[in-house]
Amino acid sequence: MQAIKALYNGRDIKPMEEIKTKKKTEVIVIFPNEIEERVTPEDARRFLRGSGKGERLTEKLLKSRAEDISLEGN
Repeated sequence: MQAIKALYNGRDIKPMEEIKTKKKTEVIVIFPNEIEERVTPEDARRFLRGSGKGERLTEKLLKSRAEDISLEGN
């Protein structure tokens, strides 16, 4: 996973750093709860990874996605 800094002006999101991918890719944008709140890239990664130990969030998400795919195929 890659995290970068970007500026949002109310309409567009403009990267402040190089985006290291050459193909189109899906992204997740996280906005802090308050404008003054700063989230470091490391904290953003931790939030996305489901940092609760023993919750097996990745496995749950993969299982849910597999179920979605099987429903889409019908």
